[in-house]
Amino acid sequence: MPVRLLVSIAILIITFLVLFLVLIASETALTVWHYLKEAPLWIQLCYAAILVGMPLLTLALFWNWFRPKKKQAKAAKRELSPEGLQDELLDSARQGIDVSAALEEIQEQRRRRATGEVFIAVYGEVSSGKSSLVKAMLPAAEVDTDPRAGTTTAIRHYSWQAPSGDRVVIADLPGFNLEDDTEALEETRRSHLVIFLCDSDLTHSQAGQLQFLISLKKPVVLALNKSDRYSKEEVQTLLDGIAQKTGLSPSDLVAVSAGGRQEVIHMLGEGIEARSSRERRPEIDSLRECVQRHLDQNRQLMESLRDTAVLSLASEKLDAAKDRHRALKAEELVSKYSRRAVLGALAAVAPGSDLVIQGVLATRLIRELSNLFGVPVKEIEIESFLELAGGKIRNMTALTLAIAGNALKAFPGLGTISGGVVHAVAYGMIFDSLGKAVAETMSSRGELRPYPAAEAFEDLLHDHLESGAVRFAKLAVSGRDQGKIQP
Repeated sequence: MPVRLLVSIAILIITFLVLFLVLIASETALTVWHYLKEAPLWIQLCYAAILVGMPLLTLALFWNWFRPKKKQAKAAKRELSPEGLQDELLDSARQGIDVSAALEEIQEQRRRRATGEVFIAVYGEVSSGKSSLVKAMLPAAEVDTDPRAGTTTAIRHYSWQAPSGDRVVIADLPGFNLEDDTEALEETRRSHLVIFLCDSDLTHSQAGQLQFLISLKKPVVLALNKSDRYSKEEVQTLLDGIAQKTGLSPSDLVAVSAGGRQEVIHMLGEGIEARSSRERRPEIDSLRECVQRHLDQNRQLMESLRDTAVLSLASEKLDAAKDRHRALKAEELVSKYSRRAVLGALAAVAPGSDLVIQGVLATRLIRELSNLFGVPVKEIEIESFLELAGGKIRNMTALTLAIAGNALKAFPGLGTISGGVVHAVAYGMIFDSLGKAVAETMSSRGELRPYPAAEAFEDLLHDHLESGAVRFAKLAVSGRDQGKIQP
């Protein structure tokens, strides 16, 4: 019978079945409606709530189960305190976690507090005049300035004795994207106050950088550099526009001229030019007064904000150390269970491509990863994940075994390759991807979600098939020759 005829018959049958179901549903709906009209109002409302609620609940359950893999937003930050952080550091050190970065941050904070100095971070786009501004504030300091863009390439600190007697340390930051420059960002968070330098109206990029600085919850002063190029009216218009864009107080917007060198072109006649450079006279009194006002009025608040920011920075470094420690331990667990999976496959009488044979090992691996990441996992979640992962494996069985067989061919003198050895290599690759998928899901989401974890497992298995095949082939051959593999 032609295929087209079979397809046509199937379509007709499906159409009649759908029509039949519609008729039955219509008859049932009319019958229910007939009885509901005679029922009390509360019964009608309850029935309507069930009709609306059940589909919504079903959709919510399906979405919760099958929603795409997405990195979970980090949980709300815990309340920080020096005592709590100290307890965390001690507990982490006992677990073998490297807490040196967090300790160094705390020690640096104590050192700075002991000196009584105020730290100010100067930030701005490339060639906005940061180094020239520092030189104008600190004439005796050695600061590299150049009319070419990008003179500053590293963070440098300079001291300044304010007229009030306050000792100030100025950090000249590189003119790069602050969010992408870890060292500059950390130095900004350690500071008491930030000076943002620009030389015209804010570009979209500058506005974004300034809003990011404001979000750090520190006093921010914006200095409009090279203001001598504009009239007083133009300067005021620029400052008003910047205030409207950023929400900064007008008292924290100042016009300055940082000085520095500028290139001058001299016409010598007959189209001949001569170029030279000269010093511009700095005008930064308004900026000095603005900084001094913050030192006089907000010193205690600035100290409190700085301490909170550094405490948060130290906590983040501790969290990063914990993440690295968990990642290392997770890698060790995955490697250990992958070896055990190879051993189990070699010992199996009739190994298959299903996870049933290795179910106990897979469950233990997930349990140990759960304990490592502090993620409670229910038995039903493990079973659901392994069932989904098993389906992914069945779809890739032929490819996985073929790559495992090819990897074994790389060993000369191996002789006849038995199916058990091939399956052992396949199981090694499977457990390697399985464990990494579970660890990745728990680390990013703080829970084991079966469907996203199974998707991650499939991606990892695809990506690492060939790279992992040779490694597990060596392990399987060694295990076959020695009769065992050390777990």
